[in-house]
Order: sequence, then structure tokens, then C-alpha cells
Amino acid sequence: MDPVVITGGFGRVGSLVRPALLAEHRLRVVDRVAGTTLPGEESVVADLAEPGVAERALAGASGLVHLAGDPRPHAAWEEAYRANVTLTRRVLDAAAGQGVPRVVLASTVHAMGEYNRPEHRPVDPAWEPRPCCAYGLSKVITENLGRLHAELTGASVVCLRLGSTGYALDEARYLGMWLSGRDAGALLLAALTAGPGWSVHFGMSANTRRHWDLASARKLGYEPRDDSEPYAATAGPPTAVICRIFDGEDNPRA
Repeated sequence: MDPVVITGGFGRVGSLVRPALLAEHRLRVVDRVAGTTLPGEESVVADLAEPGVAERALAGASGLVHLAGDPRPHAAWEEAYRANVTLTRRVLDAAAGQGVPRVVLASTVHAMGEYNRPEHRPVDPAWEPRPCCAYGLSKVITENLGRLHAELTGASVVCLRLGSTGYALDEARYLGMWLSGRDAGALLLAALTAGPGWSVHFGMSANTRRHWDLASARKLGYEPRDDSEPYAATAGPPTAVICRIFDGEDNPRA
């Protein structure tokens, strides 16, 4: 069985989802930092930005889950562009050259962050993107790189606008956009079954307070099982400015 390549696989999200992916796929974990592999995994410890690394990592792959990047909402535009746009372009070019038939790109809810206002809820992933920060803008561009890749190669490309994944639910503003580790794994497995073409979906759990529409993700076969509501009693007020996604009462101003 040809492996699925997961970039940034030893990171925060990758570490959460790899056990679920291993239930159905061999994995090739690619990361700049070494980590502990699980049974059924091989690893490539290298920087995908270096010449030839992406091509070597994707050789013989049956799929690609691209998680590597800079997830900081406060990152400077130059940093976000280099880590998210330039790197994704390099990886997609390598995937095209190696004939990888399935690609899943980790995007972010920040790509639609300006809709996080009461008058827009529930937010439909089919609406025109309205990013709230440089990070969100960089992911809008990577989504469109994915669309172009699908059109040029005929591959399946699924972009997942992930919510808060792998962080403690210690602030109430994250309750609506939380994505549990279990649901994140199920979402990625569903995305790897999509047919040819490009699509984009929100990635959250079945949260009572969710206002991000999961209808299109459910069409992939994703059925979220977890809800952030049990954490509501202990989730406190916001502690720091994030970006415009939380403008208003959920985003304190310094």
C-alpha cells in the first residue's frame, strides 16, 4: 500500500490525527523536527523548502495531507506568505510531478474571519472569503493554489478551514470553533476519499455554539461526534488580542 504523506506530521495537529489516519493508511511523516513514529509510519526529517526534498518525500505517495506552515494569526505578512503560500506552491508542484492523486490542504477559519459576527451566522463556506489577518489571507491564496492544482492535474484537492485544534478550551470564544482530535482525524479520513476536483469546507466539531456550516463537510462523509459544551462551565474570558476574527466583546483591545 502506497503511503499518504503528512507534512508537519510531528506538530500540534499532525500528532492528533496520525493515529486515526493509520487505521486506513500507511503514513510517511515529513517534518523539520524529528519525532517518534508509530507502527505503520516512516519519517522524513527535512525542510520542504530545500530543493528536492518535496519531490523525494512525495515519491510513490497515494495522497498528501499538507499541514506544515505558520499558524500564527499575528504573523507578519512576509512570514505568513513564505511559510504558507511559497511552501504550499512548492509542495503542490512536487505532488503534480509525482502524480499524487489526492491532496488535503489545511486551511483555517481565519480565511472567513470577518464573517464571525452575529449578522452573518451561520457562515457558509461557499461565500466569498473574507480573511481577518495575514495568516487568513495567506490561506485564501493557498486554497486557490489548490483549486489551480486540481484544474491542471485532475487531482482531488480538499481544503479544510480548521477551527481551534489541539488547544486547551480555556476561553469561551473558542467553544464555537473547536475541533476535537477525534473529529479532526475523522475529517481528514473523509477528505481523503473525495473524488477529483476542488472543494473547501469548515472543520469543527458538533459544538452547541457552532455557527460555521458543516453541511458540505458532511457530504464528504464527515460526522462529528464531539461537542465543546462540557467545557463551557470552565472556559473563561479572553486573555489576549488574537486578530479581527474576534473583534467585539470577545477580543479585548490592549
